[in-house]
Amino acid sequence: MGTTTAPTRFLTDAQVQSYQRDGYLAVRGVLDATQIGTLRRVTEALVERSRAVTKSDALFDLDPRHTAAQPVLRRIKNPADNDPLYRWVTFESPIPDIVAQLLGPAVRFHHSKLNMKGSLIGAAVEFHQDAAFYPHSNDDVLAVGLLLDDATADNGAMAVLPGSHRGPIYTHYDGQGRFVGCMRPDDVARLDTSRAVLLELPAGSIHIHHYRLVHWSAPNTSTRERRLLINSYAAADALSLVPDSTRSPLYGTLVRGTAPGMARRTAGDMPLPPDFSQGYTSIYELQSETSR
Repeated sequence: MGTTTAPTRFLTDAQVQSYQRDGYLAVRGVLDATQIGTLRRVTEALVERSRAVTKSDALFDLDPRHTAAQPVLRRIKNPADNDPLYRWVTFESPIPDIVAQLLGPAVRFHHSKLNMKGSLIGAAVEFHQDAAFYPHSNDDVLAVGLLLDDATADNGAMAVLPGSHRGPIYTHYDGQGRFVGCMRPDDVARLDTSRAVLLELPAGSIHIHHYRLVHWSAPNTSTRERRLLINSYAAADALSLVPDSTRSPLYGTLVRGTAPGMARRTAGDMPLPPDFSQGYTSIYELQSETSR
């Protein structure tokens, strides 16, 4: 699926510099209302399919309140594997060209997921860094969130801490040695969260964040959905330091550019997560360990 042609330039030099400085970027109007409407219908059809499911599986991460009468999903896993429109977003939409402006001309796909965050019941996501889940040989790794619904303060828009991608990767293990998928409270308390930016954006927008950036989101307390399609990408010369946990045939697909003949390394140590190669539920399930 990769291409050797030069990517279309969607970002200005100022936007690229902003991402490099702050570790995140918001871009409005990447997909139009018709495209977003079609994505919503595809998503709703998958939710209907989940009525027949009684426990989380390779496609659906079920909320504990899920029933056949009232399906409640926390996440749809690997959506690019399960529908051609999601696959188009991942590989052929403007998103890969935008990513190539930030990571360089050769880009690989890492994984996709659709966080549902339903009205009134959508769970919070605690403070975390993606690098704690899938460290790479260098730091040119990012995630792109495509909003299928308007994101606001009351429906759980994502918040980011600018510049935190230049800091450490914090432990995501608790004091008992369990990987719980979030930072420890004492590390969070030392952050200056007064500088946080809430990414309130209309549907069809994207927000991009560096995989070391500290980010989180509040629960959805509104009566509106806040569905977020997330695609993660890495520079083609950034090699994963852990086994593939996605079990997706698309994992590692070259999205743009040509395959490099050499890996690139960033100096320093990288903390490792547990071995998720035999399966991975979701960040929601991992973070539920903190309340237990």
